[in-house]
Amino acid sequence: MWLYRLAGRQLHWSAAVLKKFFYLVPVPTLAVVVLTLVSQFTKLLAFFLPLKVIILLGSTGIPRYFPPSWAAYDRDALVIMLSAATLLFFVTHLLAENLLGKTADKGAARVVERSRKLALFSNQDEVATQAYQKLANGLATGVLIVLLVLLFATLYPAFLTILLCYIGGVSALLSLATQWRPHWRSKLQESASSLVSLLSGAGFLVLFAFMVADFLLLEGVSFMVAVISLLLSRQLLNRLDSVIKDAIWLHSKRLQINAIFFTGHRLEKAPENPRHRKLWELLSLRDRPERLLPLLEVLTGDAFATESTVRSRWRQGGLPDILFFEVEVESPDREFERFLLKVFGTRHKKAALNEADLLMTETGRALPSPELIGVEQLEGFDVHLFRLPIAGIVEHEGGGGLVFERLKKCWQVEPGKGLVTRYRRSHPLLHQRLSPAMLERLSAVAVDPSQRDHVEQLDSRFEELLTALNTLPLVVMNPGVPKELAFIADAGDLQLAHWGSWALEPVGADFPLGKRWDKGLQPLLSAAAEHRKALKDVPLALVRLCACCSAFETAFNKQKYADAIALIPDMLSCLPSSESVTDGPEAVESEAKGS
Repeated sequence: MWLYRLAGRQLHWSAAVLKKFFYLVPVPTLAVVVLTLVSQFTKLLAFFLPLKVIILLGSTGIPRYFPPSWAAYDRDALVIMLSAATLLFFVTHLLAENLLGKTADKGAARVVERSRKLALFSNQDEVATQAYQKLANGLATGVLIVLLVLLFATLYPAFLTILLCYIGGVSALLSLATQWRPHWRSKLQESASSLVSLLSGAGFLVLFAFMVADFLLLEGVSFMVAVISLLLSRQLLNRLDSVIKDAIWLHSKRLQINAIFFTGHRLEKAPENPRHRKLWELLSLRDRPERLLPLLEVLTGDAFATESTVRSRWRQGGLPDILFFEVEVESPDREFERFLLKVFGTRHKKAALNEADLLMTETGRALPSPELIGVEQLEGFDVHLFRLPIAGIVEHEGGGGLVFERLKKCWQVEPGKGLVTRYRRSHPLLHQRLSPAMLERLSAVAVDPSQRDHVEQLDSRFEELLTALNTLPLVVMNPGVPKELAFIADAGDLQLAHWGSWALEPVGADFPLGKRWDKGLQPLLSAAAEHRKALKDVPLALVRLCACCSAFETAFNKQKYADAIALIPDMLSCLPSSESVTDGPEAVESEAKGS
């Protein structure tokens, strides 16, 4: 069955890689296996012996279920010896772990060196080391399992039987379930790690319940054998849990590991993730649009007649892993309707939440966006439904006209107090992201005295700059919207169909700099101020200061330090002089007009 075949292929592949390790670097590989066993056994003893010490401290003598040879020792002396042995085993465990890491690093490096290949990807050494250590740990766990099975078979056969029955029963049940429902396989692969941890914990509870029942209903075993069996079973289940999770990781990196360690393999593109493939299967909605009727009824809150006709076509959106569909509905009992359906891939979960958080508020309804009717799930993906104008929409041509129109429409909307409060609690604003540490780095890379002088001047007025930015009103920003998602509605208004990357920043933060843009700042601010009182008394110089600071931050984050330093004179020229600061707001306005 599928699960057993998958496990068999994984074991066969792991054996092939381990064979390669033993062929190229036999001594380090064997050392990793031995050190893993030493580490596990000493860790087990370091946590087992304190239990014996506690039992001794709570007894008046040597308990009868302790080894008979211990009766020759004084109780206090035995407590001291067991405590010293605990410390010794724990130190041995730490040393084994330290040597294990170093040996694994050297072994992986030697295998990569002998493969005689160029670097394949950025974290190649890390992947090689982890793969080497995980596979060697898997082999050591296999040896540990054999030893523990032999020990259980000798000390507590019934306990071993229950353990094997549980493992076999769970694996058989999962295999039958995935054979009966093939679509469950992808769900099992997605949640494998959490499921393995759950089954490991459940297995320990099953063994514990059996042991209690064995003591109450049957003869049971000696107290010490029961304690040892319980501790060892927990260790065994934990190791199985770890090995299966390692196998999942190794399977996900299989192509990379083959390319690193096998001479005849090249780095190939990994198979498409089932979840990602499921997203692209939704393109079939074009051919089966009737599948959308239940979703449309949920989102619109209205029932459509059975005679309703639904048409759907894919629309280019210019954003990766987000699908766009234009949906038309004709129904005999209602008017013709047009919608835009957005389906977000799993990696755009945050963008879907951000867009819904904004557009469901009063602020969002005032922004240049189609009406967001509702938010729902379609086959596990976030879905947003927008209402489109009946008369149709025309794509904006893009370019500078789109930038100015977008800024004007966004600047004239007053963000709600609740939205501002929530945003400030979770996101730093521009004046909070600028820090003196940025100036220290610019000073270190400045190549001539004039650049260093610019940095020093900015440093002397840095707090003043941050205070000025903090006084500016906030506006909604929506950068990076492709022109395919910028529409001109029938009334001539701009509408943006994506708000997944919106932000709140001081006015001017997203304004582009350059000679072709400078003359447009004053008209843009005046046009926005006609709809928003908070912008009427804002000095133009401070808005330009914010635009310069925004560009400064962008250049710094891209490590374009020379470009960032070149912006400093413009930033300083936008700051009001010390005289104007003492003369009041009128002087500030005069200074701004003069600049």
